[in-house]
Amino acid sequence: MADRLTVDLVLLESISDRLRRSGTSLRATGSRAPRHVDAGESTPIFAELLARLSESSAGLAAGLTEAGLRVSDAGQMYASEDSAAGQRMSGVS
Repeated sequence: MADRLTVDLVLLESISDRLRRSGTSLRATGSRAPRHVDAGESTPIFAELLARLSESSAGLAAGLTEAGLRVSDAGQMYASEDSAAGQRMSGVS
């Protein structure tokens, strides 16, 4: 059993960056989606499908970006609190 917690801040920032880039990439892909589709009699169905898909991908992109920001914030908070705890412990010795 581990007697201490180790957080890899570089790894956290890498995860954060990947999440944010994925959100940006998905958002860009969604903006290139066709706005109108010609599917004959099925056009209204496909138009609705594209609208829902676009809305869902926009929500996912926002979620990925938000998750990336939260991971980054958590890493920064951990580093700050760990540093402060280390300074308090140094003062006790």
